[in-house]
Amino acid sequence: PESAAGVAGLIKVVLAMQQRIIPPQPDFRLPSPLIEWDELPVRVTSQPTPWPLVPDRPPRAGISAFGVSGANAHVVVEGHDGFEGSRAPAPGAIPPAGAARPVAVAVPEPAAGSAEDTVPDEGLAARTARILPLSGKSHEALSELAARYLSWLDEGPDGMSAQGGVSDSQLSDMAWTASVGRSHFGHRAGVVFRDSQSLREGLSRLCKTDEGPEVGAPARIAFAFSDDTGRWTAMGETLHRSEPVARAVLERCETAFRDLEGGSLLDQMFARAGSDTVLHDSAWSQPAVYALECALAALWSSVGVRPGVVFGQGTGEIAAAQAAGMFSLEDGLRLALARGRLLGRLQEVGAQSGTLAGVAMSPATAPFVSGTTGRTSRPGDGLEGDYWQRQAVGSFDLGVGATALAELEVDAVVGIGPDAALGPAMLDAWPRAAGRGAPVVVTSVRRTAAEGAETAADDAGFAAAVAQAYEAGFPLRFEGLFAGEMRRRISLPGYPFQRRRFWMEPVAR
Repeated sequence: PESAAGVAGLIKVVLAMQQRIIPPQPDFRLPSPLIEWDELPVRVTSQPTPWPLVPDRPPRAGISAFGVSGANAHVVVEGHDGFEGSRAPAPGAIPPAGAARPVAVAVPEPAAGSAEDTVPDEGLAARTARILPLSGKSHEALSELAARYLSWLDEGPDGMSAQGGVSDSQLSDMAWTASVGRSHFGHRAGVVFRDSQSLREGLSRLCKTDEGPEVGAPARIAFAFSDDTGRWTAMGETLHRSEPVARAVLERCETAFRDLEGGSLLDQMFARAGSDTVLHDSAWSQPAVYALECALAALWSSVGVRPGVVFGQGTGEIAAAQAAGMFSLEDGLRLALARGRLLGRLQEVGAQSGTLAGVAMSPATAPFVSGTTGRTSRPGDGLEGDYWQRQAVGSFDLGVGATALAELEVDAVVGIGPDAALGPAMLDAWPRAAGRGAPVVVTSVRRTAAEGAETAADDAGFAAAVAQAYEAGFPLRFEGLFAGEMRRRISLPGYPFQRRRFWMEPVAR
């Protein structure tokens, strides 16, 4: 602690300046009688004191922090944040310490719309699945940390007995604080939970887990977009209900589809009352899967996972091209709709005829692997004008795409699509040449079966995918999992340092 006195003093003063409160000195009782307190313009704060604000002057503070050997930091800081010119902010402009603060929502490129577009926030449902990310520099530390969180659940957030249980809001604040307020080391575990009971079960399993490997960040991540063969009723409905980024993308696709067709794409996707489910028709299923995949890609980007290369099969290749910046979200939907119509006509007449609607193509901003030819379009490259016409009626070989991804040294694949079939298929097709190990495969969403009918996977599906990515070493931006919420940091169990003693043995004389 002595060597950190300087930085600790700086942190303390900056926090006091931000909160406009000078904290009291701990354990201060009586001022020293050897100091002429009445003659000096100084005093020791014995209780929280409002920061003195001087008109037309920003706040300033001098720091003198002492360690064992004397002052190891002396600095003068001046505050500007929160000031209009040199005037103090209005009362209440800065939330007090410990208050809940809003988590911003932003749709990442290339799915972002114009500057005038806003992210819809009305009618959003609360997220019901959370992730508690735990990590340590050793597996022993990770297991001990899990045990500390079990004790925390027993004691409650304030150190009192939690007889009534920990509330959902407190559990969410716990997940928020552990996500954005802690360092993340190489031994990791992402515990997905809904309530105190499911959290206890996950932590208990972690305490009993055998030694796990240390992980590092993947060198190159690929987004693999699947075809529409795995479509199902209500796919994406829960994401639309609870994730503002996914909702923003889906609503833009809905608007574009209404302009083109006059009907509602989301009504059909979610089987809303009064709608006839027509997802067996390629003219509906192709744009539906395209919209879902673009929403998932944007959602992954919002949590910090962006592709180093994109790849797709069938309909997914259109979503992959959009993720590579080759055309706008709306133009991609127009292309998916035209592709669906063409495939419908081919199925009816058994002839390879028809034309895809043309869209304005731009050069790729990320490597794009063709699912038809296996050719890689590098950033700055474009596609031939009739590429999508040939792609719609051409054959698809997953092995060609997997080989291309392996040659690009991809070591992690995020499956983007309505089901989990692409991940295992990608592993089966991955080349087994020397030096090319199988990649880590993460599936974005899963569907569940209830009473014999396929139903929408809930938000635990995406949470589980992010937890898997965390355990695989992906660098994550956890703020995206809380976008649109009001969250606050709370006191959590400290890191269980695995201490060792080092003593010099006496030398025998």
